[in-house]
Amino acid sequence: MIVDIFASKDCTIMDTLADDKQSTDKVETLKNDVSNDEIWEIIDKEDDEDLRNLSAAVYAFILLVIGIPLWWRMTEVQRHSLPYAQILQLGTMDVVISTDIFIYTKNPYVTKDIIKKINTRFNSTMFSINAQPSTLVNSDQTLNELEMGITPLGSLQLIETNSVDDIIVGIGRNIYFPPNTDITLLMDSLIRLLQTDALSDSMISMLNPGNHSDDQQIVTERQRRVRPSSDYNVLLTVVNPEPDKLHVAWKPEIPLKRYLHPLLDQLKLISNFSVQSQWLYLIDLVQKPPKLNTTFVLDKNHAQYIITPLEKKLGSGVSRNPCIHFVVYITPCSYIPLYFHEDNQLTTAMMSARWGGVQFLNADQISCNESVSFIPDDLSIMTPIITQFHSLIGVPNMSNYMSLMPLKSSTLRKWQLDSMYRLKIIEQYTNTRITLTSLSRLLGEISNIVIIEEVGKAVTESVEAATKVLHCLRRGQLEEALEYSKIAFETSEFAFTHPSLLALLYFPDDQKYAVYIPLFLPVMIPVLMSLKGVKSWIQLKYNI
Repeated sequence: MIVDIFASKDCTIMDTLADDKQSTDKVETLKNDVSNDEIWEIIDKEDDEDLRNLSAAVYAFILLVIGIPLWWRMTEVQRHSLPYAQILQLGTMDVVISTDIFIYTKNPYVTKDIIKKINTRFNSTMFSINAQPSTLVNSDQTLNELEMGITPLGSLQLIETNSVDDIIVGIGRNIYFPPNTDITLLMDSLIRLLQTDALSDSMISMLNPGNHSDDQQIVTERQRRVRPSSDYNVLLTVVNPEPDKLHVAWKPEIPLKRYLHPLLDQLKLISNFSVQSQWLYLIDLVQKPPKLNTTFVLDKNHAQYIITPLEKKLGSGVSRNPCIHFVVYITPCSYIPLYFHEDNQLTTAMMSARWGGVQFLNADQISCNESVSFIPDDLSIMTPIITQFHSLIGVPNMSNYMSLMPLKSSTLRKWQLDSMYRLKIIEQYTNTRITLTSLSRLLGEISNIVIIEEVGKAVTESVEAATKVLHCLRRGQLEEALEYSKIAFETSEFAFTHPSLLALLYFPDDQKYAVYIPLFLPVMIPVLMSLKGVKSWIQLKYNI
């Protein structure tokens, strides 16, 4: 019985091993040379070796094929692709502003001569002038009728007329000049009106700080302007240091609505303006003004003694947007009248570059002595405010260079608005170009900074909008170029100041390896060492 069991068990083992040709030969040898117990011992050792090598192969596969790639993916810094080539290309593309200039004279040869001089004079500027004879003018029209004519946005019209004795710039887009005008003077007026030097200075000074125009007036005007922004706050602050002695019956919101809001409505395509007003009381002058004859005088360089005490109370922290401040300081009765001393002149108003303006409001002695309410004149207060506002936002003032037709309101002339469009486009485009270049250089040099999808899309949108700005300028489409420049500026600022770029969401490579190598190395060494045995086992088992 026992013999039969061993015999049957031996037969079963032999049949299992017979499936493999190599194992069959081994079994035949074992039948002849070894006992059944020795056969079982050899088979168990082979099974253990197969299991050990198979386990090592599985561990190596899981670690090398699944584990390390998965770890690498999980620890990889998220970096959305950026259009580096297009950003670099922005620096090589020239800004060309196409502008139409229509010329009307009674002599066709004079018209051709003016066209030739225009093409020669503007050849080295960023303007591409399309000068042509005008078909929009009737020789019998008066100046008022000519002003009613419609000239396309961004263009200018030179009109020869006997109604003027000198070069006069209209309220619209017309420049009037008498017959026999020196063409050189006409070209100078045209250059100043288009602000060619001011635009070049603005762009050069932003791209290469320290370089600027040789015209000091242009540099001074640029340094006065507030920094580029899509939104501004305008804050009018009325300061009454002695409300118990002087009562002022004035509502600042009324003149703001009458004089400032029409101007801001014109500028709505350029920037959004939020207008507010407030009253402050019991704020005295830090420095007592000296008396000069019958008046009190404060040097313009000492205006900071008024601004500094007010700064923390002006509410400039209400918004992140730049704030343009206008302060109306009601002079105390003991210092009436009080003036600023500037350039050997006495004035009640003084402007602080990129900040705003301050003006003294001198009450009459009757209001001080008899406690009668003082009612100031709206126009006398708003006139310096409007003038200062023009300088702060960059409205060109040609009154020192040529004659201008008088305005009947606080709004801008049409050619001034066109100049504002060009200036804003250049500022926003140049700022976008600088921001994108700095951002791409930073992200290119530091490969571990996270670039989330939101930032990547903002950069791409900014680059596309900046490219469209140049195309629109070449086609003379100022409004479209202004809209795209605003988009480019806002999206580039959004991407550059995005908090994810500074967040601690990543490790530098050396820190990452320093953290993970001590974890992986003890596991990797035995696995890598077992690969040689696994290779030999596979070659032996499958006869490779």
